[in-house]
Amino acid sequence: MEESIKENEPPPDSGQPATGYRGEAETATPAAGHNNPVARRNNKVMRLIKEMWPAYLIEILVIILGISITLAMEEWRDAGKERQLEQIYLKNLQTDVELDLRSLEEVSAATQKILDRGNELLTHIKDPAKNNISFNQLGTDVRAILGRPKFISNDATFSDLKSSGNLHLIKDIRLKNLLFAYYSLAQDIRDDQDAEQQATITLSGTYFLRKFPMDDFGQQNGPGSGSSRSDGSGSGAPDDLSKTMEFDNNVLLRVTTRKELLDLYQRADSSADQLKKALEQP
Repeated sequence: MEESIKENEPPPDSGQPATGYRGEAETATPAAGHNNPVARRNNKVMRLIKEMWPAYLIEILVIILGISITLAMEEWRDAGKERQLEQIYLKNLQTDVELDLRSLEEVSAATQKILDRGNELLTHIKDPAKNNISFNQLGTDVRAILGRPKFISNDATFSDLKSSGNLHLIKDIRLKNLLFAYYSLAQDIRDDQDAEQQATITLSGTYFLRKFPMDDFGQQNGPGSGSSRSDGSGSGAPDDLSKTMEFDNNVLLRVTTRKELLDLYQRADSSADQLKKALEQP
């Protein structure tokens, strides 16, 4: 019998019960899922989530709130910097426009004097007998109409606004439209002044230089200094000039081009005045 029992016993340290007790051992063995490490870990995680979800939720909310506050603070600081920069631009624009208004006033007055002298010559040309002028006065008028007062706008601030991409700082749409309208008109004036300068140099200037002395010495010597030259290019007395179409055309050219510029100066003055008032508004 002892030999029979020994045969039914498991080998030493095998962990297996005897043949006669195998059913009980199998009944006492735990379920396979409880011995799975992955299952145990998942159960532990789920248990932690169930127990700790309020703390996790609070932590997530705190993180989101912190990020939101940080972004809001940065946006507030950026907005403050933009407001300061906008005020600097507006102040500089106002200074530029005020300088332009003074310059427009001066150049308009100088242009009006040119037109007055030119109209005096045209009146003489139209009726020399009724509107007679001396040779000295004729020379003075000719030198006067050759003047070329120029307006150059102070556009450094506006140019910086465009080149730096900071035009978005100007929130007032009406103000922005006034800025573009004024500086576009200032560019038109610059182009017309350049064209007028070329016409004066190549057309009127060369003609008047041949016919009239441009210095005080020649002016004081009277008609002889400009009419008795050996090359025959000189003209006679004022009455003789009034009969020449070339003289008439050159005077008319100077008056016409200057009248066009005066109109532009006056339009720019009105535009700059509107812009100045808009910039002064709080």
